[in-house]
Parts: sequence; C-alpha cells; structure tokens
Amino acid sequence: MGIRSGFDLKTYQLIVVNAFKVTEPELNDDEDKKLAAEMPSFFQAELVRRLRESGLFARIVNASETEIKLGSEKALRLEGEITRLAPGSRALRYFVGFGAGRSKAQAELRFVDAESGQVVLVVADRRAAAYGVFGGDSRDHLRESFDDMARDLGKFLVRLSKG
Repeated sequence: MGIRSGFDLKTYQLIVVNAFKVTEPELNDDEDKKLAAEMPSFFQAELVRRLRESGLFARIVNASETEIKLGSEKALRLEGEITRLAPGSRALRYFVGFGAGRSKAQAELRFVDAESGQVVLVVADRRAAAYGVFGGDSRDHLRESFDDMARDLGKFLVRLSKG
C-alpha cells in the first residue's frame, strides 16, 4: 500500500471503477482460459458492490456498464490489473493436499485523481485457496478470493476515511 501525501478520501464524491485485465494467467486448459476471461468482470462488479456497501461515495460507477463524463464533482478512478490468476488443480488439492494445486489470485490497484491524473493510493492483495470438498472448485475458489479482496478493500477505505 502507498498513499500520496495530503490525500483525503473524504473529499471525493464519485469513484469510477474501470475494467481490469489479467496480465499473468497460469492457464493449463480451456477451462482455465474461461476463468481468466470471467474473473476480471467479476472482480470489477464485486468492487462496485463493496464500495456501494461502504457508503463512502455518493456515486459509484462501473465503467463497463455506464459511460460517464466527469463534471465538477471530485472523482477518483479505480484501475489496475490482475497480476496473477492461477486456477490450480482440484485433483492435486484433493489427492495430495498440503497446499498442492491451490488456486491463487493477485491484484494491483491504483486510485487516480480524475482531474489531475495523479495516483493517490496504491494497494496490492493476493489470496490462495487450497481446501474444499473433494479439493474444491477452482472457479469457486477464485470468486471467493476476488470477493474477499473487494470486501477487505472496502473495509480498509472506511478505516482510511476515519483517519
């Protein structure tokens, strides 16, 4: 995490959540490719949902669903990349265990002041899932990981807004 000196989250009324891309997928088969295509929009939607739940902003916009022209209100853009997406192996999770075959997700996010273009906050988060019934489903593991990242980001921003 890094915060620009003088950054005050409470001065922003609007946040625009941009689409994410996967930069380093670990793909083994067609199912993994489907997950790599699905997870960015899922993560974006979860971020929008969790930011709305936080109550920090008057408006939260999913840039993939709504085109927005920024006006006079102070706005942030949330952008970033999924820098690791590894669905893992259900068979290894089930038969070997001990962390073998675990699903891994990592994201690096930037909050950018829309007016100046300056990055005001950067965060990174990573998750790994290795358990579940019969090894657990990779899709479920990744969805849970990205949902947890979005939830924890919302909680962090609430704490940050309180000083």
